[in-house]
Amino acid sequence: MKALKIIGIIVGVLVAAILIIPLFSPATAEVSSEIEIALEPSQVFPTVASFQGREAWDPWLTTDTSAVATIESKPGYVGSTYAWKGEKVGFGKMEVIAVEENETIKSHLWFGDVKSPAVVEWSFEEVDGGTHAVWSFSQETAWPFERLGMMIGKVFLKKSFDLGLANLKAQLEANPPQLSPLGPITIETQEAFEALVAKGSGTMEEMEQSIGQLFGLVFATVGQQKLEVSGPAFVQYLDYDEATGFSNFLAGVPVARAGRSSGEVMAQSYPEMKVVQALHTGPYEKFIESYTKLDNYIKGNGIEVTGQAFEFYNVDMQMEPDPAKWETLITFPVK
Repeated sequence: MKALKIIGIIVGVLVAAILIIPLFSPATAEVSSEIEIALEPSQVFPTVASFQGREAWDPWLTTDTSAVATIESKPGYVGSTYAWKGEKVGFGKMEVIAVEENETIKSHLWFGDVKSPAVVEWSFEEVDGGTHAVWSFSQETAWPFERLGMMIGKVFLKKSFDLGLANLKAQLEANPPQLSPLGPITIETQEAFEALVAKGSGTMEEMEQSIGQLFGLVFATVGQQKLEVSGPAFVQYLDYDEATGFSNFLAGVPVARAGRSSGEVMAQSYPEMKVVQALHTGPYEKFIESYTKLDNYIKGNGIEVTGQAFEFYNVDMQMEPDPAKWETLITFPVK
């Protein structure tokens, strides 16, 4: 009887502990880890947001050789998924639900068959010498067992996050990603605008000199008509022959009010239009890389475009001597 009484007391204490201790644990379990990586945020962000190469630094997959990962990256990152299955790590899935380019990533995380996902967030802050990266996790837990389990699980999760960030830092610093000259590709509405334009044609090699001459002519006419420039100078490519590299184009300048045609310079009204666009940062010699990415995006998403293209020179050689800082907005009108 005495032994049963002792056992009863022990069981009572254990039950009380299971019921009472979780009361002092918050309903939302949170874990975070941080590190500094000697690279720019724009070199760190894409690797994390796209899940590409995740197997090389993931703290769980690197300890489970049986694990198999399935990665699907989406343009713009939202909707990108990362699923895994292994003997030790079990199975699960992560999906990106929101991003701020080079700043934050928010994802949903499912472990096993759970219906309600946890939230995984990343933040990237530029600091002297690189990027301050923070990896965090939060999940709502029910009393008492989920809270009790997470009280223990948080310790192991923190160690895993620390290991994962160390792996990520080592991988990226040993193999720094090359920065793409093209920013995020989006579909936007380009507002209607008035412009003065001059027509030209030629191959890409021939166009460099003629575009400068045409801009000189257009800007002179803008001054003569006392018009106000309302945006960056642009080139509108009317067509392009891939075999010869020949194109007919318009070199133009947006103006605050409609001008009038004069000699070789024509007044042109552009309606509001839907466009696929992205910002190219860097020298013009790298345009081919950016145009290829835009073309792949358009074809990959089944978008029908008109066959024309605009280049708006937001920052050019007249404003900035360093080609690495030139900014050109490339747009493709959608049918």
